[in-house]
Amino acid sequence: MVQLRSTVYSMDLKNIFEQAISTARVKDILIELVKVPSPQTDKFEAEPLLVEFINRAVEPRLRQMGISNIRYDNMHNLIASYGKNTTGKSLMLISNAMNQPQSTMKNAYDGEVADGSAYNLPGEVVLGKGASEQKGTMAAMLHAMETVISSDININGQLVFLCCVSGETGRHDAIKSVIEGEGIRADMAVLGGTSLKLTLGNRGRIDTFITVKGVPGHSSAPHRACNAITGALEIIKRLETQLELTGEHQALGKPTFAVNHIRSFPDATHTIQGECEITLDRRLLPGDDPHEKWDDIRKIVMEVNGLEDPASGLKWQVEMKEGPFMYPSLVAMNSPIVKAICGAANEMLGSPPETFYTTTAFDQGYLNHVGIPCANYGSGEDRFAHTDDDCSSVQRSCDAAKVFAYMIADYLR
Repeated sequence: MVQLRSTVYSMDLKNIFEQAISTARVKDILIELVKVPSPQTDKFEAEPLLVEFINRAVEPRLRQMGISNIRYDNMHNLIASYGKNTTGKSLMLISNAMNQPQSTMKNAYDGEVADGSAYNLPGEVVLGKGASEQKGTMAAMLHAMETVISSDININGQLVFLCCVSGETGRHDAIKSVIEGEGIRADMAVLGGTSLKLTLGNRGRIDTFITVKGVPGHSSAPHRACNAITGALEIIKRLETQLELTGEHQALGKPTFAVNHIRSFPDATHTIQGECEITLDRRLLPGDDPHEKWDDIRKIVMEVNGLEDPASGLKWQVEMKEGPFMYPSLVAMNSPIVKAICGAANEMLGSPPETFYTTTAFDQGYLNHVGIPCANYGSGEDRFAHTDDDCSSVQRSCDAAKVFAYMIADYLR
């Protein structure tokens, strides 16, 4: 009898959402989101346009749909909650305001609608900066929530919706501010994903900043200077031969290491360089401790501190700073968030989503690290991210909205 009632309930939810969730509504929301710029700048999470985007495009929409419990942390991350909160169950939907700068995309904020066939996508697409990464899935989440609320479905648990000022900075500062600074928790969480696929894991990343200082001089007399470039090359050589990249995951492969930035000073011709900066990218596997891996790098890098430039005998000075990092992520098929997404997709779309592992890192690693099961699912399109064809499929955003709506109603009833 209990199983029968559960089946009837699922059928009722499916019927409600199939009728109430529409491509036209998702398209309108996505167009409106794209038209409000929220780019990454050199101010990062403190960029005022991010605050303006949340204040103009997100908070008013939440209030219109009936969500009044809205507040901000000290980074201006939006924290909204809805539901009676009487069951002890909670679900977190996470969106992000920041997207790539306009760069060379001419229609970055026009909200242009195009035929998806030109992009090998179903139905129509909305073009605009952030559509492929942040705003397509955000539109789906917003439409899902407004549909659940307008359908008078009892939410006896608690729904938490975040719109963080992060999105492109490659660090956990914003989500950490919400979780640790404000004490926000949930049984599980979902972050935006790509092509309605479910991401089960990814490698993490640590950035390392190294500065080699020497003594500048005329390049006609290297014996009177201390070449910082030579010192930097010595560090790179030692890292390439000594740094251990141990471990392997059957889907995520092996950890990697790369020098991805180098520059020297002074910017002048025929001058031995007195300072050289290097940035290192070291990828992490699930189970790796970022601080332990930084220690491995530091031991090798600091071997060069105080060594002599072979051309002059003068000594290099080396400094190393730990940069931004992102935890690796891994969830199993029996994880509560994976089961919730798969169950909702099976009910609303007829089959569970394809699962895969990605090379990119985001806040799911941090959330899993602190004990909030989190996976990525949504209507983004990774292949168009950071390009002049930045876009999201309206149909896929609509499908994602159905899945999110079912998850909310089913888990939080």
